[in-house]
Amino acid sequence: MNKRGAIELSMTTIIVIVIGVTLLSLGLVWIRSTFSQVEQLTQGAFEQGETQISEIFAGSNEPVALSPSETKLKQGKTTTATLTINNLGDSDAEVYAEVVAKAFGGEEAKDLACGFSDTLTSKTNEYTLESGEGATLKILVEDSGANLGTYACVITVSGLPDGEETISLIITVEK
Repeated sequence: MNKRGAIELSMTTIIVIVIGVTLLSLGLVWIRSTFSQVEQLTQGAFEQGETQISEIFAGSNEPVALSPSETKLKQGKTTTATLTINNLGDSDAEVYAEVVAKAFGGEEAKDLACGFSDTLTSKTNEYTLESGEGATLKILVEDSGANLGTYACVITVSGLPDGEETISLIITVEK
């Protein structure tokens, strides 16, 4: 009888340990998923905050401003940035912008699309800006199979009183 009791005790102990390890594993997986969701929410909130701050201050002493100037993009996803064009000249200006996606090294990035929200193409509409006036445009960046690495949306703004201005949005494509 004593042997049978010892076997039951060890079976009970093993069952309790298995249940405990299972619950611990499930708890750790749940905590990990919760923290990854919190990280995504935090990152999104900071990006949105940077964009809103740039819209408030609008780079008033620069003819062309970009916010954010660098961003991370997950494969197959889309992101946005804000381009502000300011007429710092004494007269009206007819301005427009064009964008080209470039891979690291200078060649055109075929699997990364950069465009403007007003036309959904690589060229904006023309805007007449009075002296001291500005225009704010959204730049859309979409990955359609680009390799991991660094890319740039090179934006050229034409029609400014001081001539063309070029600015780049740096994009890091990650898994």
